[in-house]
Amino acid sequence: MCVNLSKKESLTWVCGEICWGSVLRRYGLCTVGLRKPVCFEAPWFYVRAGRCIRRNGLESVSPEFWYESKRVLSLLDAKEEMEGVDGLTFDESKIVWKNVCNKELTNRQKDLAWMCVKSCLPTRVFQRRRSFINNDKCPRETCGGTEHIPHIFWECGYAKEVKSCLKNLIKGLTDIECLKYEMVMFGLCGLNHDKARVLWFLVNCVKETLWDSRNLYVFKKCEINVNDCTGLVWARLFLYVISDKRKLGYDAEGIWKTKKWKSWFLS
Repeated sequence: MCVNLSKKESLTWVCGEICWGSVLRRYGLCTVGLRKPVCFEAPWFYVRAGRCIRRNGLESVSPEFWYESKRVLSLLDAKEEMEGVDGLTFDESKIVWKNVCNKELTNRQKDLAWMCVKSCLPTRVFQRRRSFINNDKCPRETCGGTEHIPHIFWECGYAKEVKSCLKNLIKGLTDIECLKYEMVMFGLCGLNHDKARVLWFLVNCVKETLWDSRNLYVFKKCEINVNDCTGLVWARLFLYVISDKRKLGYDAEGIWKTKKWKSWFLS
């Protein structure tokens, strides 16, 4: 904002120049005349701005870049180091973190996706390693496997049944015959943008519902059958349909094909 104001001699700039002129002129972001008063001990918030410029190595950025905040943010993003995901290449890790930070996901689904990638979801294996519990077996009586992240969302018989009930929906929206582990956990699918976006929403709705049903079973002793769990997935996915209809209007039907949902659900 200060740099934008420096483009013209407005009253706001003349008043503010006294305070922030000594900070911004060090980086060539403004020109302070010797005949104008300048505060050499700038207020703390302008000092913080100068410190931020130094810490992020933005001293050499030209004033033209500062006129557009998005260009400055792009420079900061380029300086950030990306943490790799175990078992994935650099390019695949980049896609995964982009998927996890998708602004269209609900906050809870973003948190769940982040915890899955970071392997910090509080499963029984996670808790046993920290001596919170003594048993790391899946709480479902018909399963008995070791409860880690891949088990909850991929290996458990309950999860397999839920995904089997959704196969018509998955195939109808994305043309995928069979889900793969990388699709469910990371959103790596090789589809075009629209179908990859729909698939990522879908698998996050599935993971959120499976995690909720697991917690209800563990803490409330309330077991949700497969059909009810599947219905919750459809309901949560429909929230994204509503959002797209508000933004795209009738074009959203070409993406979501809601007129066919009833036949997919009953078949």
